[in-house]
Amino acid sequence: MSTIRIGHFGLRTGDVDRAIEWYGRAFGAEVRFRNEYAAFLSFDDEHHRMVIWDDGETSEKPSTAAGVDHIGFMCDDPHQLAEHYERLKQAGIDPVGCANHHFTSSLYYRDPDGNEVEISCDNFPTKQQANDFMRSEEMVRAMVPPAFGAEFDPEELLRMHKAGARTEELARIAL
Repeated sequence: MSTIRIGHFGLRTGDVDRAIEWYGRAFGAEVRFRNEYAAFLSFDDEHHRMVIWDDGETSEKPSTAAGVDHIGFMCDDPHQLAEHYERLKQAGIDPVGCANHHFTSSLYYRDPDGNEVEISCDNFPTKQQANDFMRSEEMVRAMVPPAFGAEFDPEELLRMHKAGARTEELARIAL
């Protein structure tokens, strides 16, 4: 079977301009195409990573509705996670939650329409170590709501990063 990967996601919104502005500030997303109904954006060399649209029939949905719960973006390591936190904070975008899931650490945000957007990093040096952890009893014990891990203070992550903490130390925040 050939390799398949996620190419883009679509967001229905009641305010395309507001969504373009937020994803531009949050991720450096650039508009690649725009008309009166939709905008195609990307933050890398792909032609589009997201399409944002409003067909005039958009309505609110309950927060507990079935469907996609959140969109996750990855960065390279906990140091970059701290840098993304600082950059977004300076842009006036604050996280609504932060969790160390043992195998990853995550910052959670809400876009203007209330969609949950996650930025996370792997906490293990290799994908194999993360995959092994996911099959462990420790993973079973960690994956309990509400945080599915340990909540952490992003200011502490940033402080540790700026103080020169080792990657392994940042990966263990709040554990």
